[in-house]
Amino acid sequence: MTETPEFELAIIGGGFTGLTAGLIAARAGLNVKLFDRMGPGGQLINIDRVDNYPGLPTGIAGYELGPAALEQALDAGVKIDYGEIDGLTFDGEHWQLITNTGVVTAYAVIVATGSELAKLGLDGEEELHGSGISYCATCDAEFFRDQDIMVVGGGDSGLDEVLVLAPVVRSITLVTRGELDGAATTVNAVRALENVTIHCNTTLTELHGTAQLEGVSVIHRENGETAHLKVSGLFIYVGLNANTSLLEGLIPLDTAGHAQVDIMMATEQPGLFVAGDLRAGSVRLLASCAGDGATAAVAAERYIRSTLG
Repeated sequence: MTETPEFELAIIGGGFTGLTAGLIAARAGLNVKLFDRMGPGGQLINIDRVDNYPGLPTGIAGYELGPAALEQALDAGVKIDYGEIDGLTFDGEHWQLITNTGVVTAYAVIVATGSELAKLGLDGEEELHGSGISYCATCDAEFFRDQDIMVVGGGDSGLDEVLVLAPVVRSITLVTRGELDGAATTVNAVRALENVTIHCNTTLTELHGTAQLEGVSVIHRENGETAHLKVSGLFIYVGLNANTSLLEGLIPLDTAGHAQVDIMMATEQPGLFVAGDLRAGSVRLLASCAGDGATAAVAAERYIRSTLG
């Protein structure tokens, strides 16, 4: 066997999946290095309240849960590097993680880089980000106090953000391409809000304004009717894009960029595991992400122990 790698297990991604994997692996006695570029908890930091995680009946703020998970992982012995991974290769025995400061080696790797919020892809969207367009109600709600705003997206993320915004803004127009498809309790809570108007089967087609968002155009997908609405804020929650660029060329990905794994989160590459939002078939709930991370950690430990003999 070639030179012993620096770490037994490397984890790429410091969201809830990666932190859970690090905690379980470190408690099993593995030498673990976790690489993260977003901050503890990943997308959790943008969530005002988590109400569907078992054992927390009164809920918890995502920006509290993320740091708590980080502290627990650190206490277990996980070493963390806040840097970018530029490449991932396998030499037949060890994995090489290419960073901006050099190459890190490990027997096994868990990739848990999660997802990022999808964009609408409309002209002016990038230019108006921060000037009326936001992807985080928890972060930016106060900037729109007593204003008329729009939320795009009828899934759980969009509905949760409506609940955050409603007490702050004057009115919300909620637009979704289909029907509202979040959890029934959340849908009912949104429908009960007096300052929220819901437009289903409606698509946003145009943004108005140059230096600042001034309004939008929408079209009803069934009858073709168009409307121009004056809003000063637009919050976008139209889905997630998997961060699987590191895996391209290494393992098969589906058309949406998700990795094919077995029940233990293992890929077809020896010692390479993928967990959380990145894997095909994930339900993308916090509880399932924690389960994925724990499963990948157990599988990685077994693989490493068998490799070491």
